[in-house]
Amino acid sequence: MWLHLPLLALLSFQAPVAARLQTPSNMKAQQVVSAAIAALGGDHYLQVNERTGAGRLYAFDSTGQLANPGTRFWSWQRFPADERLELTQQRNVIEIYRGGQGWEITYKGVAPMLKKQLDTYADRNAHSLDVILKTWAQDPRTLMLDLGLVQVDQAQAEEVSFTTNGGAAATVDFSVTTHLPLRVSWRRDDAQTGGHYVESVVYGTWTRIGAIAVPFTIDHFEGPQRLDQRFYNSMSFAPFPDSMFVPRELKH
Repeated sequence: MWLHLPLLALLSFQAPVAARLQTPSNMKAQQVVSAAIAALGGDHYLQVNERTGAGRLYAFDSTGQLANPGTRFWSWQRFPADERLELTQQRNVIEIYRGGQGWEITYKGVAPMLKKQLDTYADRNAHSLDVILKTWAQDPRTLMLDLGLVQVDQAQAEEVSFTTNGGAAATVDFSVTTHLPLRVSWRRDDAQTGGHYVESVVYGTWTRIGAIAVPFTIDHFEGPQRLDQRFYNSMSFAPFPDSMFVPRELKH
């Protein structure tokens, strides 16, 4: 009889999980997420891994006002975690993130990113919209729950919470009219103060590039304070070489 106890214990442990996954909240969440992925481009969205873009980057002060007139940027992103960002009109400040490493390139040469910068980038990337919809939502072990209607700016949205098997968590607000994502939010711990706050990314000015919908404005917030905004004026899904993520000194 004792030979069957592990199996019985496993079944007893799994049964409540299976029951929770069939709740109306979970089924509604799956419907909302499926509609969002379809609005984003369906399989075209899920399968694209590279994108390039250009525009202006704006920073905001503690009062919510523009801290500067903004700077031009060019970006190359490869899912799930690599990015090259070229800044200024002269493109003489470059940030590269690749495989958990990072470098800043200026006229002084190539320097490794500070740990705080890498941690911030890694945390934002781990809770990015693409990671949530392309990785978390595709994993049957991820718990998705519909939390009901909320307001994002002036738009009504359906809020869905995601909790991965590993314990990572975030909420995404989806427009009830377009089904497109409006905001991603997650809790972030502050290692310096020991406290925590809600970090969020707000998406707007959705534009269709071929079969895929992309946001042309992306705003980062810590709590209620807006930190920065990326405003794109162009975007492409054309492939690019691996050399874009190799740190090299600027050419003079």
